[in-house]
Amino acid sequence: MTSHARALGVALLAGACLAAAPARAGEGMFSRLYTTDLTPRGHVEVEQVVRERAGRRFGHYDATDFRSELEVGVTDDLQASLYVNSNRMHATGAPDDDDPSADTGFTRHRFAPQSVSAEFVYRALSPYKNKGGWGLALYIEPEYDFHDLHNGLRYAPGTFELETRAIVQKNFAEDRVIVAYNLVLEAESIRFAGRDDTNSELDWNNELGVTARVAPKVYLGLEGRNHNEYGNFIHHEHSVYWVGPTLHFAGQHGWATLGWLHQVAGDPGYDEDGRDIGRHLFLRSHERDEVTLKYGIPF
Repeated sequence: MTSHARALGVALLAGACLAAAPARAGEGMFSRLYTTDLTPRGHVEVEQVVRERAGRRFGHYDATDFRSELEVGVTDDLQASLYVNSNRMHATGAPDDDDPSADTGFTRHRFAPQSVSAEFVYRALSPYKNKGGWGLALYIEPEYDFHDLHNGLRYAPGTFELETRAIVQKNFAEDRVIVAYNLVLEAESIRFAGRDDTNSELDWNNELGVTARVAPKVYLGLEGRNHNEYGNFIHHEHSVYWVGPTLHFAGQHGWATLGWLHQVAGDPGYDEDGRDIGRHLFLRSHERDEVTLKYGIPF
């Protein structure tokens, strides 16, 4: 059984157990996109994300990201979280922009801690209280990194990143249809172990999704993600687009979400020497497909 099939089976089993109970706040409706729903004041939730990424221009590459979260509702409009992130990588002759063996491909098989991070989300406007159904929240996540997420190389001490989000939400049809958009800005200061140079990067992402209730406590939706990377904050390096479906089950005792994102466009499709690295896709250091399983258990 493939990892994608295993993720689907686990999600469907979780959904069958959870769908019969009432929904609660703080659920992750999409695979990557955030909404303005927060954990209520005084409540605690444990959340787990398992994300399988696979498919590059040549060689074999598949990786699984594990993101474990402890989430606390400080107030009804402020949520704080602590994350421990790890990564399993299985790569043979795979390309990557930052690896010394980028042209011929790198080979790396390992499981390692990837980073630790904290998250703070403040909701300025709730779509359930606003008459127009609009929601607005601001997000900040400082992160200290140990290993590179995409090639597995170890970082030198002092490698960190800061991610911010502006989260906009609009509810329709008495909250049965939810549309959300995230503007994501992520600044990184990176130095690989054994190297003297420090690289600064800016990731600018647009994430958009819509989901609708198709059965009691079951939502079916569509999610899109656009990733743009700028070296030293000014030099455009690449842009990538993914799109795919999401399935969400809600319940009193927990929730589960399954999402699939498929790369549909990327730029540049060729490297600086004119060699093919994916034509209309960017498959040099970003994957063609990712499948995400998320679930949360409140306390």
